[in-house]
Amino acid sequence: MKTARKIESFFGVFRVIIAVLIAYMISLIALTVISDEPVMAIRQFIVGPFSTIRRFGDMVALATLFTFTGLCMCFMYAVNKFNLSAEGIVIISGCMTTYLGIQLQGIPKGILLPVLLLTSILIGMAAAAIPAVLNARFDAHVVVVSLMLNYILFYLSQFILKYDMKDVSMPSLASLKYPEELKLAVLVPKTEIHAGLIIAAVCVVLVVIAIYKTPFGYAMRTVGSNPNFAKYAGISVTGTVVAAQIIGGAFAGLGGAVEILGRYERFRWLEMPNYGFDGLIVAVMAHRNPALVPVGALLLAYIRTGADIVTRTTDIPAEFVSIVQGIIILLIAAEMFLSGLKRRMIFKSARESLENTEKQQEAVKA
Repeated sequence: MKTARKIESFFGVFRVIIAVLIAYMISLIALTVISDEPVMAIRQFIVGPFSTIRRFGDMVALATLFTFTGLCMCFMYAVNKFNLSAEGIVIISGCMTTYLGIQLQGIPKGILLPVLLLTSILIGMAAAAIPAVLNARFDAHVVVVSLMLNYILFYLSQFILKYDMKDVSMPSLASLKYPEELKLAVLVPKTEIHAGLIIAAVCVVLVVIAIYKTPFGYAMRTVGSNPNFAKYAGISVTGTVVAAQIIGGAFAGLGGAVEILGRYERFRWLEMPNYGFDGLIVAVMAHRNPALVPVGALLLAYIRTGADIVTRTTDIPAEFVSIVQGIIILLIAAEMFLSGLKRRMIFKSARESLENTEKQQEAVKA
């Protein structure tokens, strides 16, 4: 017998699936209308990410980064705080990973690589703590502060790039190369699927355990759902909220380092890549469940890779992917979307439960 809680959980995932399918169908219709070569555009959008091993590798590598930022946002969602600093954290973490890799070259890889990854985690925690503490101590709006922090971190990375590690031999602004031996191992030849995929998988397991199997995870979920009850139960609401955001920042920081060490040989992000905001989309698609984050990350990476292939091989503009993402978010965020179906499912389950109870009582009387 389905309980109301199980129905709520099932419906959350079901609504995401339906939203993605609707967005996908609308996208296919849009391709048919606006493209001079609709058949080619649709084919590239659907099968393009799987057409070559390299394109498939690009999709998996992109999903790896999305997994880190998605896990970051799961912690923010757990305490119901929309700390959006992941974007800036990914950028400054990638920048500092490159800078330290250049400055500390000569140190054995077995020592330097863990140091770089640990440093990226600490950078992420420190950056995420800024809006978290300002919100907790001074009631500053966490969304506004975190968005402004993204610009500060981005322009700080550009300052470091331009004045401390610029490669003057490059025709465009880019850093010097970090030592080749620091690059993460490639798992599949001729692709960008790197060892960061393993790190991401381990992080998913750790986050699932942390959120659902530990006292701190219970405290986070309680604070996020009912802070008044959490306070009455003796949980430190402020401490839990701040700690959750700091831990979330650690995963965004680690993601920035893994992205640089896995897919690049130098730092050259001259504009915001929106990887942090993509983590928000992934967390929403995963229904804030860290166990489903890899699925959401793969799905978004598939859409992003397919749209990128379409824009490079057909007459479809690059903004096409933003349309697809926007439709998905609108449908998922709409509270009334399929709400009637959910109510009918809960009502049906309650009625069946009541009928079974009445039958059992009649059987006992007989």
